[in-house]
Amino acid sequence: MRPANQWTSDLLGDARNPDAVLSEGRDGASTLRIGNVYLHSRYNPRDEAKRFVESLELTAERPVVVIGLGLGYHVLEIAARGHEVSVIEPDAAVARLALEGPMRGSTVMLGIGDPERLANDPEFAVLARKNPQWVIHPATARIHPVYSEDVIGRLARLALQDERLSIAIVGPMYGGSLPIALYLQRAFEKLGHRTLFVDNSTGWDLYSGIAASVSNKNVSDQLGTMATNLLGEWSYARVMEFVPDICIVLAQAPVPSNFAERLRKEGIVTAFWFVENWRHFSYWSQVAPQYDYFFHLQPGEFEEKLREVGCTHQAFVQTACDPEIHRPVELTADERREVSCDISFAGAGYRNRLRLFSGLTDYDFKIWGVNWTTRDLVKHICRAEERFTPDFFARIAAGSRININLHSSILHDGVDPKCDTINPRVFEIAACGAFQVCDPCIGLDKLFDFETEIPVYTSLAELRRKIDYYLAHPAERAEIAKRARARALRDHTYEHRARQMLDCILADFSAAILRKGVRVQRTMSEMADRVGRETELGTYLAELSPSRLFLFEEIYRDFPPQTELKSYPEKLFAYLREMRMSNEALLRGR
Repeated sequence: MRPANQWTSDLLGDARNPDAVLSEGRDGASTLRIGNVYLHSRYNPRDEAKRFVESLELTAERPVVVIGLGLGYHVLEIAARGHEVSVIEPDAAVARLALEGPMRGSTVMLGIGDPERLANDPEFAVLARKNPQWVIHPATARIHPVYSEDVIGRLARLALQDERLSIAIVGPMYGGSLPIALYLQRAFEKLGHRTLFVDNSTGWDLYSGIAASVSNKNVSDQLGTMATNLLGEWSYARVMEFVPDICIVLAQAPVPSNFAERLRKEGIVTAFWFVENWRHFSYWSQVAPQYDYFFHLQPGEFEEKLREVGCTHQAFVQTACDPEIHRPVELTADERREVSCDISFAGAGYRNRLRLFSGLTDYDFKIWGVNWTTRDLVKHICRAEERFTPDFFARIAAGSRININLHSSILHDGVDPKCDTINPRVFEIAACGAFQVCDPCIGLDKLFDFETEIPVYTSLAELRRKIDYYLAHPAERAEIAKRARARALRDHTYEHRARQMLDCILADFSAAILRKGVRVQRTMSEMADRVGRETELGTYLAELSPSRLFLFEEIYRDFPPQTELKSYPEKLFAYLREMRMSNEALLRGR
């Protein structure tokens, strides 16, 4: 981008458009037609430009980006009203006619041509950071219907790429997606975003207690639905109070069918992460079209199914590990006595696991989790029907010489040859620095190397051979586990997945987020710099945790009692807190 008067003939080249026809309007001003579309009025283009600009209701504080130069009448009118104006024009031939005509000598910033090339221009990035107002020239949009959307999307993405956003994560009441929701929330927080975790697990005791206390199934189901609806309304209230830019709902979260629609009306971009197998749970077909973005675990056939139900924005996002949870641990003597073994498995007792593991009962084998009903395995089951925590899982992994991973199936007696849903245990065991052997789920070879990071098996016989080999080769086992851990930390953390989700959402919904307005989040350190570290307020803020966000709740987290307030900033923040509490009390009493 450069000032319009610096676009010389050598920069524009010999741009010509055979469909462009110049003619003179009734007021003597030129007008331009491209094919059958007039870019300006055939009678009085200047008056038309005035009426158009008056209808825009532009604010004086923010610069204006006009997409579509035409001959420039509307651009000159905006500039004449005191606005800082920049223009993006797709057609160099049109730009040439404007610069040779009404725009001759203008210093308005002008970018011409391909949006991708423009997006790499430093001036374009500077413009994006100013959070400009967009004006789309209607006639240009008719000729280039996709161009405007492309330019606005790139501007919006550049404007948001370094911003701290507000992101809400709505979790389920229980199940495997509950810890994943927590890991995702922590990941966004580590990336510097302001987050809210709506923890619906607090409602599980209520829900399950109601269901268990009434023997009539129809009544029990009705009461359970009422409890779920209550949690859904509570989730909505929590999200709306937080006012996020983005809300991500995890599979099995107790939200109503109109949850996404209600949030969208408030300008909140919505996403759903379906961390389940679409072949086992059919509710995806109702959920997927409702959300702005739908994330899933199964590329390929499922993606076509999603398109068939009208899901226009979807992406494959794999699960991962949280290095602060899934890490090598030192076992106490008591822990070692409980969890140490040659081989172990941690998870639920699906049909294929029950059948295959019955062929491993001659090993020092420990099984953890629920739904293990086969008599052959009884003596190997530890803490029967008890769900293990992520923290205890790290201890199971540490105590096992070999961790077995087998993806679940209700149709097979062993390895499912068509399994395409990679489970989180793959990444979690690897991040724990533990050794695992795994069935070769489709796509796993793209994430880990089968020779050097995760050995695989396709049958009971092959699994037994590998167990015997690796029990006899502890040094090789340790080296493979070390490489798998390095790979997991390099490529497969929830921070990687959070970035991937955010990239997808911002690629298509940056403009929607900007239209709603982003609440700028700054750290204590940044605010200290802005007000000046030599000032009383700057000195006070500099003493707080530098990475903590500059929010009232963060300032009051370690706030001294009233009797110990010393500095003027402390007294000021105490006064503001009292005012806030008083006003909230007044509002509650209305």
